[in-house]
Amino acid sequence: GGWSEPPTRALAVPLLRQGDTPYGFLVAGLNRYRVLDEGYRGFLDLAAGHLAAGIASARSYRAQQRRAEELAELDRAKTTFFSNISHEFRTPLTLIMGPVEELRTRLTDADPRIREELEVIHRNGLRLGKLVNTLLDFSRIEAGRMQARYEPTDPAAFTAELAGVFRSAIERAGLAFHVDCAPVGEPVYLDRGMWEKVILNLLGNALKFTFEGAIGVTVRREGDRVVVAVADTGIGVPREEVPRLFERFHRIENARSRSNEGSGIGLALVQELVGLHGGTITAESTEGEGTRFTIHLPFGHAHLPAESVAPGSGGGAVPTAADPYVQEALRWLPGDTSPGTEQGAGVQPAGSSPLPYTSGPSTRARVLVADDNADMREYLTRILTGAGYDVVGVTDGREALDAVRREAFDREAYDLVVSDVMMPNIDGLRLVSELRSDPRTASVPVLLLSARAGQEASIEGLEAGADDYLVKPFAAAELLARVRATIELARLRSHQARWRAALVDSLQEAFFVCDERGAVVEINATFADILGYGPENLPYEPIHPWWPDAETDPEGHSRVQAAFEQLMENPKGSYTIPVRHRDGHWLWVTATFARARDPETGLDVTVGTFRDVTAEHYAIQRESALAALSTRLAGATTLHEALPAALAELKCLWAARRVVAAVFDDGEEPSLTDTDGGRWTELSADHRRTLTDLRGRAPLTPDTDRTGAGILLEHPEGPMALWIEVDERRPFTGEDQLLLSLLAGRLAQGLTRVHQIDQQRRTAIALQRAILGPSHLPDGFAVRYEPAGRPLEVGGDWYDTITLPDGRIGIVVGDCVGRGLEAATVMGQLRSACRALLLQDAGPAQTLMALDRFAAGIPGAACTTVFCGVLTPETGRLVYSSAGHPPGILVHADGTTHLLEGGRSAPLAVRTGRERSEAEYVVPARATLLLYTDGLVERRRRPLTTGIDQAGEAIQEGRDVAVDDLATRVMERLAPAGGYDDDVALLIYRHPAPLEVTFPAESSQLAPVRKALRSWLNQCDLPPGTMQNVLVAAGEACANAIEHGHRDAPGEIVRLRAEAFVDDLRVTIADTGHWKTPQPELNTHRGRGVTLMRALMQQVTITPGPSGTTVDMHLRIA
Repeated sequence: GGWSEPPTRALAVPLLRQGDTPYGFLVAGLNRYRVLDEGYRGFLDLAAGHLAAGIASARSYRAQQRRAEELAELDRAKTTFFSNISHEFRTPLTLIMGPVEELRTRLTDADPRIREELEVIHRNGLRLGKLVNTLLDFSRIEAGRMQARYEPTDPAAFTAELAGVFRSAIERAGLAFHVDCAPVGEPVYLDRGMWEKVILNLLGNALKFTFEGAIGVTVRREGDRVVVAVADTGIGVPREEVPRLFERFHRIENARSRSNEGSGIGLALVQELVGLHGGTITAESTEGEGTRFTIHLPFGHAHLPAESVAPGSGGGAVPTAADPYVQEALRWLPGDTSPGTEQGAGVQPAGSSPLPYTSGPSTRARVLVADDNADMREYLTRILTGAGYDVVGVTDGREALDAVRREAFDREAYDLVVSDVMMPNIDGLRLVSELRSDPRTASVPVLLLSARAGQEASIEGLEAGADDYLVKPFAAAELLARVRATIELARLRSHQARWRAALVDSLQEAFFVCDERGAVVEINATFADILGYGPENLPYEPIHPWWPDAETDPEGHSRVQAAFEQLMENPKGSYTIPVRHRDGHWLWVTATFARARDPETGLDVTVGTFRDVTAEHYAIQRESALAALSTRLAGATTLHEALPAALAELKCLWAARRVVAAVFDDGEEPSLTDTDGGRWTELSADHRRTLTDLRGRAPLTPDTDRTGAGILLEHPEGPMALWIEVDERRPFTGEDQLLLSLLAGRLAQGLTRVHQIDQQRRTAIALQRAILGPSHLPDGFAVRYEPAGRPLEVGGDWYDTITLPDGRIGIVVGDCVGRGLEAATVMGQLRSACRALLLQDAGPAQTLMALDRFAAGIPGAACTTVFCGVLTPETGRLVYSSAGHPPGILVHADGTTHLLEGGRSAPLAVRTGRERSEAEYVVPARATLLLYTDGLVERRRRPLTTGIDQAGEAIQEGRDVAVDDLATRVMERLAPAGGYDDDVALLIYRHPAPLEVTFPAESSQLAPVRKALRSWLNQCDLPPGTMQNVLVAAGEACANAIEHGHRDAPGEIVRLRAEAFVDDLRVTIADTGHWKTPQPELNTHRGRGVTLMRALMQQVTITPGPSGTTVDMHLRIA
């Protein structure tokens, strides 16, 4: 170096290797003029590190180069192996397929099972041959030994011919098949065998992954190239998978397909074969929309090896490689009817007998077989059915999972699932995982079948949760032995669990269990069906995902929060809450819960059930809305009152901004009713157009947009368009539309009803007055009638009094079923018939028996109740019979009450022809009788006896009131707050009836009047002295009326009226003359009549007037 003296010391620094001994050492001579400090030492360590890194890189490169050479050698060995083994496969395949073909030809009339098994061998031999040929082609291409023969070919015609081979399979799958191969003007040099494999592979893939829509093949010329495209509308390919479509052995996991079979080298082979033609192939795909493969081939042959170019053969040949492709595709399709296809699950082919396997179940067992290979599925079904199992076959894991879950609710649940590992949609391993994660199916045993040999594959299946794992190929006896052992072990292991699960899942209501924190830890199938939340996401922590959102629905959230607190705090209870289904729609549920203790953990849990009451909730909402609208309409008597009231109700119901109704009558513009008070001309043009357009809609069919909803209905004056304008943030849901339809129908009916009532009012009132009862009542009677069917003021209740020829009085009170005009017409017929029968001197029981037969022939007369009686006024004797009518109420003078409950029988036309009984009662003096219909005393949620007691009390309190005033008092006292909701007929009689005597002002009339008064006083049951006082006082008053009042005009009319109350007797004598002023001083024996009257009676009032003189006398008789 630059120093004159060499170093005398050196430092050995190791060349470190990570995790191993050093590569070696760096020996560095030290500068004798520099101190070995930290800086110097660091420099030497850095240099040693660089040297070690360089050595590591060199050794790594050498190792990678050696590995690459080994891999290349391994690849060459693999190619040689595939080439050799493929050739080796061909010899036994030939020896299999040849004899099979001969047997198929010779045994055309053999047993169906033999023919079926030959078809299975033939189909699977073709499939195996196809796989061998594909592997051989790959090995030839990689080894550079692929021998091609390119000859000039019409690509359009040849491609169309190949596509036609697949037409039957594609159309059987329900897909459209479009082939558009236009002539390209000149031939393309093709190896016909290779081109067959290209087109058939692409068409097979298209059919395998397309479930609806179409598959298309097109050939076009673009410049110096021909373009061939195969397109489909299948499932498509995810964007990240498109670059790997042509990789060897690459398969897209969990892609939906008709079959999971395949080696994964079809598209890779297609790319290689297209490349051998000097062309290119590209793929375009959109997931969920489809895939398009496009091939570009050059014209001419300059790009091809000269030794492989051959002259044209002069004609097209029938495709030689199509049969295996088509046969395989047909087996993917459901309902394949080709020979040897799978029979229905568990059903033996016709003419065959079960296979002679003996390792069957000890008890009846159901087995589900899942395999996408139809032949394997049929083979398994045949073996298991022959051994005595009930077998159902499905084509993939998704169908298997659905079948197990569906049958898990029944007693016919599956005892075993036999599943292939490699299947589309859901493979066998994922099927096991799904079954184990669902409490409903966790205990179902699973036996996996796979062609993947080796301990690792078995361990993977068992770790996934399978009960057993069987590698193909297997013997039938081994399969049956494992199936039987698996079923028997599973039954022993899960008897109690299956029994509990069956009980829980058999519940028609949703079942749930909450832990001490309120988390839902167990549910049944009905829970998942109602809410959409299944067991796969258990536990569901509070706040549960089905709760209403606190921001968008604070009221619903608060309601559910309160229910949750009730569940956590109370040992038992129930509640009704709104919840949101997993798909977003709303439900209402009613839940019942109770606290329990888990016997395994000792922890408290809450066990509950709930049911979907959405329909009931909305039904109640609809009924409430209909009831509110009906109430509004019921309170209206005209159309002008009804329509605004109805619109106001609709506005309130939907919290609407505005509700308008336009009636399109014959006027120049519609008649508008608006909750905002607007007029037609004040509406916007859009609003007027919307209402006008509704005329073209079907009646009672809602039409909605973002601003609200409209509907067309019938108005008595023409079509009516109704529009409800709501807040844009409040959508008009399907339930709203249904409610609007119902309300519109009810509104149309209500408006029609109001209109009819307006027209029928006068007719109805006249009818009721004509048929209700007599215009003049006998003395002592008072009546009232109150119809519920206002404003028509007609109904089915009636009263009647009939004066019989012998002086007795017939009394009838009846109540027809129903109300309004219909009931009134029935009532009129029954009343007339009853009156006619009583006038024929029929007794009450005979009258009701005849009326019974008469009512049986009148529609609507059945179940009419009637009280029929005959009263003898002189004695108070009442003979009566009751056809299911409420009992009469008799209040005595002393206030005691008696119910006329005798003579009872069934209502009219219920038991026609049966004898009816009678009862008799003597009405005592000064007693009051009340007859009535049930509308007076019957109220909802109240015993009928309560109303009868109230009516008796009202009569008691009115004993000292005239009967006509008493009738008014009773009606007022018993009337409900909102008025009577049923027809009411009421009849009151007080015994004896007031005495009314009219006689001419002649002295000869005094004796008859005195006799009549004496007889009446006897009926009043008065003491003899009191009777005598009344007779004397009344005689003096009558004598004065004759002598003084009519001294100048004898023979004029004098009227006497006597009426007895509980403790008061009133006698009134009225004349039309003028009394002479008394002058006792002129004659000491005369002029003392008034004094005598005042002495005998407690109160005497004489009222003279221009029309005559009235003497009113009162006497207390209590």
